[in-house]
Amino acid sequence: MTDFRDLVGDDLSQEDRAKLERVDRLLRSVPAPPSEVPGSLDRAVHRIGTDRRQWTPRRLAAAVALAVTLAALFFGVGRWTTGGEPHFRGSIEMKAAASNPRASGLIKLGDREANGNWKLRLQVDGLPELGGDGYYVLWLAKDGKYAATCGTFKVRGDTTIDMTVSYRLSEYDAWVISEARDDAPWLLSARI
Repeated sequence: MTDFRDLVGDDLSQEDRAKLERVDRLLRSVPAPPSEVPGSLDRAVHRIGTDRRQWTPRRLAAAVALAVTLAALFFGVGRWTTGGEPHFRGSIEMKAAASNPRASGLIKLGDREANGNWKLRLQVDGLPELGGDGYYVLWLAKDGKYAATCGTFKVRGDTTIDMTVSYRLSEYDAWVISEARDDAPWLLSARI
């Protein structure tokens, strides 16, 4: 065994020598390491760096469940924030009058609601923009005459308007669009 003086030499102060002797005694009091490495430690060291399956069945199931949950959540939030697309049971194509042959219109009629109202979506194109306070009117007609107004609207190119009407459609025979004037001719029409 090596002597302490051989390790540190003679050029230390008395105080430094006392500190180092104390540390030397503590280090010499520790038992020697085992002559053999325990098997459990050896196996643990050998496993480090080996490939393990990243996608266990449990992790895969959790990932799929998370994906399905997120898809349902985003679909629900999107549907809730946009109000959802209303259901339309049919559509009625409107025909243009000879005075404006490039005009077109389509009425999409929804189901009758519990309160008795009908939802409808009107799509028009080719109607000229009316200046000032001018606007158009969607009418229900009977026997070739204006009978009930469904709503008013302005246009700018292809225009879509959502409306609600409360009339019994069976009491009328045509949908009609005209300018909002007493002597206005029919611009678009369709049979009910």
